[in-house]
Amino acid sequence: MTRWLIGIGVLIAALTGLSLWKGDAALLTVVDWRTPKTTLADHQRFLEDHITVLTPEDGAAPYPTVIQFHGCAGMRKAFHEEWARVANAAGYAAVLVDSNAARGIGYEEALATICEGKQLLGQERAGDVLAAITLVADDPRLDAERLVLAGWSHGAWTVMDFLTMDMERRRPANLAGEALPAPQVDGAILFYPHCGRGALSQLYPWRQRVETLAFVAGRDSIVKPQPCIDFFNAQKEAGAPTDLVVYPEANHIFDDATLRDEYPEYYNEAAANDAAARYERFLAERRDR
Repeated sequence: MTRWLIGIGVLIAALTGLSLWKGDAALLTVVDWRTPKTTLADHQRFLEDHITVLTPEDGAAPYPTVIQFHGCAGMRKAFHEEWARVANAAGYAAVLVDSNAARGIGYEEALATICEGKQLLGQERAGDVLAAITLVADDPRLDAERLVLAGWSHGAWTVMDFLTMDMERRRPANLAGEALPAPQVDGAILFYPHCGRGALSQLYPWRQRVETLAFVAGRDSIVKPQPCIDFFNAQKEAGAPTDLVVYPEANHIFDDATLRDEYPEYYNEAAANDAAARYERFLAERRDR
């Protein structure tokens, strides 16, 4: 079991008093019911001061846009700005969403709660995705008609949960009230997501045929790689436009060069460079469509 799987089990059992084995769908629905709700407009205001926009040096607005969602431990500024520069090189603006800072959750608390599956599951953080997309639509520098979602680890899980939602029968767990927009996106780029228990993608189909670039670490010590390999292969077999890249020798966060001195067992330079080249190419191919 991954630590997220254990944490989700503890959370659901605590909230419901039911056994995990009575069905993820029903249990996650109960978690949804118990999640505090807000309106989309209020959630936009909640999030907007924790969004950073980095635009290309060349080209003219409105820029095609990639929205980046960080992992469970929070925004690592140098790391995500490096990926923003890759997006900028492809002619895209990059929108960095700091979900943890918006909630006042620091690094240590995030490790003990979000990374342990005790709060902010993907189905709730999906509200950040919708709020960020609507904020992009209101920014004259950004083109919401040419939009890619990118997520790392917990952020990738969040993006995948969002893609199962039609905003009528299934919506982000933290949003209620008025009818919600169901925006379309051009693509999704997913780094080492959680695809196992607690992930809505294991229960429901994606509502959009999103062109997807997925990176899986074959020796991932944080999330199990096989459920993601199985999921993305099933997507391909069903005709979804999916490019699955598996790095057999890579670990979780293999692309974070800022960690290479502190955690040398994670950073994999060859995989990181290959992923960056594929990331830029994926965006560039969609830029002028």
